[in-house]
Amino acid sequence: MNDQSATPGAEAPDDAAGTPAARGEGSPLGGSFLGAVQADFARHGVNVIARIREEKPEAYLKLVASVLPKDLSAATGGVDDLSDEQIIDRIRALDAAIRPLLSLRKRAGGLRKRVPPAKR
Repeated sequence: MNDQSATPGAEAPDDAAGTPAARGEGSPLGGSFLGAVQADFARHGVNVIARIREEKPEAYLKLVASVLPKDLSAATGGVDDLSDEQIIDRIRALDAAIRPLLSLRKRAGGLRKRVPPAKR
């Protein structure tokens, strides 16, 4: 028996991560658990992610990195093959998407300053 499998928080090997058992589909309990997680995320996910981003940016970055493909290329979605007009259209679309978020932040008082934890 592998001691690591009995250790709480031990990760499954990479080759096992895609198996039904690793995804929690191997038993009715696993399906129930995933359903409960999905329901909880639907209710609280966006707010929890925002809190993590504000209060624990290092955990937020780990979360983001964990959901990105391992072989993500910086060139993905590049603009090398786009015309100037297509690039301008993309910039305008991004600007239109970002402006409401900036307005919300401005109305909420901007970014909160992070207070370092007290030393023990």
